[in-house]
Amino acid sequence: MQTCLNCHQENQESFKFCPTCGQKSSVHRINTHFLFHEVIHAFTHADSGIFYLVKELAIRPGEVVKEYVAGQRKKYYNPFNFFLITVAISAFLSSYFHLFDVNPKTTNPISAIVTKRVNWIFVASVPIQAFFTWLFFRKKKYNFAENIIFHCFLGGFRFIFFLLIFVVFVNLFREYYNIILYTFFFLFLLYATWAAKQFYEENLWLTGVKVFGAFILNQMLISVVIGFIYHAFLKNQH
Repeated sequence: MQTCLNCHQENQESFKFCPTCGQKSSVHRINTHFLFHEVIHAFTHADSGIFYLVKELAIRPGEVVKEYVAGQRKKYYNPFNFFLITVAISAFLSSYFHLFDVNPKTTNPISAIVTKRVNWIFVASVPIQAFFTWLFFRKKKYNFAENIIFHCFLGGFRFIFFLLIFVVFVNLFREYYNIILYTFFFLFLLYATWAAKQFYEENLWLTGVKVFGAFILNQMLISVVIGFIYHAFLKNQH
């Protein structure tokens, strides 16, 4: 017999996993080799790594969310971890490259707020948009929490658009900032509409209108909050 180091249950030595908690029977001491292996495994594991998830979201986003909601949790990387990792990287890139400043040589107080709080803005966008898609697609019987899962997956994959379109082109062609920004939003909205079509299984054009409506209402609400913060707390400091 052997004792599980996680839950301390006695198991047969032939067991590769503990039947009580699921931990591996063979647990090695943590060292640099272990850390390196775990990091590589988390990103590249064929069945549940981040790269696998990104590939699946690139080719069938709505189906991925549908499978996860239906119970296939082991198959995909955790959507909350995926979302938070991409938000953290996006926030770093935004600050480092001054991505929300049309002209990085001049200080715009609103852009400064957005840059400083972009991680919270991305996080707040998930429940806000989830509420609107839950409202617009309520006949599809997905609850509010399941709509949050949908937007966590999409919010995480948005990083691909952010990195390849916004980060690259803003740094190369900042004089065309607004064109790049609207192109980024437009392409991501197309992707989000495609994902929503697969997930909610509704008419494509109607799905597009609802996704666009949720996006606009989210942007308006966040803009109002940012404007309120600026005028109520920061205006006198500038």
